[in-house]
Amino acid sequence: MSLLRPQAVLSKVITGAGSWGVRKPRYGDPAFCLMLEGSCVLKADGLASVTLSQGDFLLLPETPEFTLSADPEATPSFSALDHSPHTRHGDASAPVTMRMLGGYFRFDPANAALLVALLPPVIHVRGGDPDAPRLTRLVELIAEEADADGACRDAILQRLVEVLLIEAARVQSASDLAGRHRGLITGLADPVLAPALRALHADIAHGWTVEGLARTASVSRAVFAQKFTRAMGLTPMQYLLEWRVAVAKDLMRSERLSIAQLAQRVGYQSATAFTTAFTRVAGAPPTEFARTLAPGGV
Repeated sequence: MSLLRPQAVLSKVITGAGSWGVRKPRYGDPAFCLMLEGSCVLKADGLASVTLSQGDFLLLPETPEFTLSADPEATPSFSALDHSPHTRHGDASAPVTMRMLGGYFRFDPANAALLVALLPPVIHVRGGDPDAPRLTRLVELIAEEADADGACRDAILQRLVEVLLIEAARVQSASDLAGRHRGLITGLADPVLAPALRALHADIAHGWTVEGLARTASVSRAVFAQKFTRAMGLTPMQYLLEWRVAVAKDLMRSERLSIAQLAQRVGYQSATAFTTAFTRVAGAPPTEFARTLAPGGV
C-alpha cells in the first residue's frame, strides 16, 4: 500500500432523506464511502449490489459508473462529480435518514495500474466487525470529526480516511471473502502463499526463484507455482519482475540513485539486465521514466 501513496483528495458529508437515487459517472480515481448513519444501496456496473449500513467502509479501486440509492427500486437521477463540502439527496424538507462520508483517493500514478489490478474490485468492511476493532474505533473517530466544526477539520478527516483505507485493506486481506478474487489480498490471505509473499516483499533484492519461494512456503515447487498463479493472476516470476519495477519506480521518486545502484537495490546484477526488465514492464527505459519525475518533466 505504501507504493500507492494514497491521498484522500476529496472527502465530504453526503446525506439522504425519503426516496432518492443518484447515478454517478466513472471516476479516474478510487472512490470510497464510510457510512455514518442509516443505510443505502450501492450498485456498480458489473458488480453485485451492496447494502451499506452504519459503520461500513467501501472502496472501489477502479470506480465504474455506479448508482447510490435509498432502495433498489428508486429511480436514479444523473449526478456529476460535485466538489461542494456537503451534498443532500432526496426530499429537502424531510428528516435525514442516511449520512455518509464520501470521496475519492489519488494513488501515485507510477504504480497505480499494477497495484490497483492486484486489489479486488470492491473492498467492503462491515461496521462493528468483531475481527476489526481498530477499524471500528477509526470509524467512530471519523464520525466525531465529521460532526465537529473545529480547526483543521478537513485536514484531520483526510488523514483519518487515509489510515482507514490501509486498515480496511489489512482487514480484508485476513477475511475469508478475499479468496473470491485474484490479486494481492487473496495471496496475503492464503496461509501457504502469505509467508512467501512477505519474504519477497521484505527482501526484493534476494535472488528469488520459484524453488526458493516454495521452500519458504513449505510446499513443492509445482504446488506453489499452481497455487500462486491461481490466487495472484500472475506467475511467481512475473510478479517478482513487476514488483521489482514498482519498487524501482518508488526509489527513483524518493532517492537520487544511479541506474547501477537501482539495479542492485532491486535484485539485478547489472544495469543492463535491470534496464531490460524495467523497459519490458514500464514501456520505457528507467532514464526516460526518471525524466518524467523531474520538475517540468513530461
